[in-house]
Amino acid sequence: MNDQAINHFEEGKKYSESEKYEKSVISYENALKIDPDYQEAYIELGYSLGNLEKYKNALNAFENALRIGNNASALHGQGLTYYYMENYSKAVISFEKALEMDESKWGSYYTSRCYFQMDDYENALKYLDKALAINNNFLEAWNDKGVIYSILKKDQDALDAFEEVLRIDNNYLPAIYNLGTTLADLGRYNESLACLNRLIEVDSENFKAHFYKANVLFLMQKPEEAMGSFKKAIELDNQQPEAWNYQACVLASMGNTEDAIKSLERAISLYSDYEAAYMNLGVIYKGSEKLKEAMACFETVLEINPTNSEALREKNELIN
Repeated sequence: MNDQAINHFEEGKKYSESEKYEKSVISYENALKIDPDYQEAYIELGYSLGNLEKYKNALNAFENALRIGNNASALHGQGLTYYYMENYSKAVISFEKALEMDESKWGSYYTSRCYFQMDDYENALKYLDKALAINNNFLEAWNDKGVIYSILKKDQDALDAFEEVLRIDNNYLPAIYNLGTTLADLGRYNESLACLNRLIEVDSENFKAHFYKANVLFLMQKPEEAMGSFKKAIELDNQQPEAWNYQACVLASMGNTEDAIKSLERAISLYSDYEAAYMNLGVIYKGSEKLKEAMACFETVLEINPTNSEALREKNELIN
């Protein structure tokens, strides 16, 4: 191995460790000019380029490394690059090849993430179990298991997974939030609020915590308090159509139809095919005896989703 190439490579490693990726790229490229078969330099170059979000160039670097020979780190980097490019099927192929050579917890974890993105929850759970078999205190893996169980409506399994995360690290914020939402799904609203309030104490600017807290308060039939949380959530991020839609539901329940309509119109302006918002708007118009406007809303819902039986029923009622 050429000493100059090694020096450039070591320089690049130092830049990478300091997150100075532009400089690390230059160093690795200098090493490769001297030694075009320096596999480690190609691999590290690929990771640096990936950190700079130059994914096509990163893929080229990992492919050059793999032309020299099979390498678990190069395959893992290739998988990560495909993952961030949202090409999950190709990412899985790379990760699984890497895992044949090195059963790493992160390789298993990212393979699971790919299957999750492809809605293959069975394989996603299988690879999370592989990651946890390597390290049973793997926070991210337990948290992701809980998320998948929540999607599958296995609320108790989800609860157990999030509680396991907090057993390992009682201050892991994603699990505190997820535990709060799961407790709400189980109807345990006071416990849910305790989790969400705890998260807000640590991160007062957390949109999702305020938004979900507002929904829980509404379910607890506390509309005034719910409105306060919705206003805070929208103050933090006014580009989320769901927040405007749910706020409208609270306003309507309080008899404030004018502001409810404005809130729904705002939701629709942010998401033109927002089926639920059009449905809610139609119901409010119908209750206000604005039947022409209500009909237009229900017809729009059916254009978006022709199988919406509730909209069809409302439309037929107006016709008859």
